Amino acid sequence: MNRGMILKISGLIAVTILIFVSLSFVSSEKGKIACAEMQVVYSEPYQFVADKAIKELVVKNIKGLRGSLMDTLDSELIEEKVEELAWIKNAEVFKGYAQSDSVRFVGGLKIFVEQEVPVLRVVDGADGYYLNSRGKKLPFSSTHTMNVPVFTGAVSDSLVQKDLLRFVDAISEDAFLSSLFQQVDVQHDGQFVLVPRVGGHLIMFGTIENMDKKFRNLQAVYKDGLKNGKWNRYKSITLKYENQVVCTLK
Repeated sequence: MNRGMILKISGLIAVTILIFVSLSFVSSEKGKIACAEMQVVYSEPYQFVADKAIKELVVKNIKGLRGSLMDTLDSELIEEKVEELAWIKNAEVFKGYAQSDSVRFVGGLKIFVEQEVPVLRVVDGADGYYLNSRGKKLPFSSTHTMNVPVFTGAVSDSLVQKDLLRFVDAISEDAFLSSLFQQVDVQHDGQFVLVPRVGGHLIMFGTIENMDKKFRNLQAVYKDGLKNGKWNRYKSITLKYENQVVCTLK
């Protein structure tokens, strides 16, 4: 083996030993590193619950969080506490380490959160709530609002599970219906009155019985029967009768 090859091998061994020693040093020092910061990362571009609220919740439930040694922090416990917030669907906590200068390291927590997705909003006077696709109630948020169908009137819990979620699921799959109206008023007998975005008329939908057929009839009325903005002439469009659509003039 020539001298040049020996020098190269010796250099490689030296570098390998140096890296090993450095990694061993960092690993041994991790147990002595205290938590200095916390960061919240959202999977969505909006925030129904502010990062400040999440941080305050963690600090409140994990005593002595700031200044605690990183190895003593229970990531699973922190995740459980964050997921107690109504709007948090899932949380994952990771521990991170960074070198603050040539000799010191600092530790921090990074909390990745996935929020619930509302599909409708129920409004009852000044009160109300959102619902996700599973029927879970979500409180109004002071930091964000979502553009989803709004239901007013006699909205009971049984009606939510039986009719409302099916109704919203049906209209969300159709671009025309999704753009047609924003509000639905629920009567005490369970019948729906749809309030279109334009036109100044009401759609007397009835119950969700034969829902798909009623939606087809409604689309036919708008596309064929009420062309060129003629819906402004009508007071109501009634779909609740069997095999007929009744349009009432103003």
